Amino acid sequence: MESKVRKGLKKPAGSQTRKDAEFFDKFNNFDFVESRFHAFIARYKFQKSEKLMIRKALDFAKLAHNGQKRDEGTPYIMHPLRVANILMDEVAAMKSDIICTALLHDVIEDCGITMKELKNNFNESIAQMVKILTKDPSIENHKRVYVEIIMNSSDPVKLVKVCDRLDNLRSLRFSTNKTKMRRYISETEKKYVPMAEVTNNYIFRELKHELSVIRNRMRR
Repeated sequence: MESKVRKGLKKPAGSQTRKDAEFFDKFNNFDFVESRFHAFIARYKFQKSEKLMIRKALDFAKLAHNGQKRDEGTPYIMHPLRVANILMDEVAAMKSDIICTALLHDVIEDCGITMKELKNNFNESIAQMVKILTKDPSIENHKRVYVEIIMNSSDPVKLVKVCDRLDNLRSLRFSTNKTKMRRYISETEKKYVPMAEVTNNYIFRELKHELSVIRNRMRR
């Protein structure tokens, strides 16, 4: 699948990143995060059919994740929403299949949704990307195999994964769990920084920045 993503892209005009004052003030504000998502959908030149599919993916993910919470106590759906926002706002990934995959990337692993359901509701491309982004604990050394499969996949799959990791690192700003911080530092340095380096320069830099933030917090 061809990706409409440029690896060294600067952030789009009018976008918002962690350098903006209110970015982390409203990081866990659901209404703010969702309103930004809808603003990006309206701003970018998606076809009408693409907008309908993206909104369907959001509704599908909301229903699938209904009642689930993140470790920080926020509704789980905020995570895939923020990943989609990173893709649209920070790296200008403007292909609808990528945005839908971001919204749906945890629904097989965490919600029991099947490949058949994804194919029936969306398309083969989205279903396959979500499957690749799903860990399979039944496989020996499944964590290592998971990363290897993604590294050997298409750029859009790798891009969703490193944006997923970036949001998880940013979420650690609201955590006091140092064991989790150490695990994320180790995993990110070994697996996801190298992946980002060959996928998107901006995300690569942002991962490095968040790693430095986590290390500084752990020294306090």
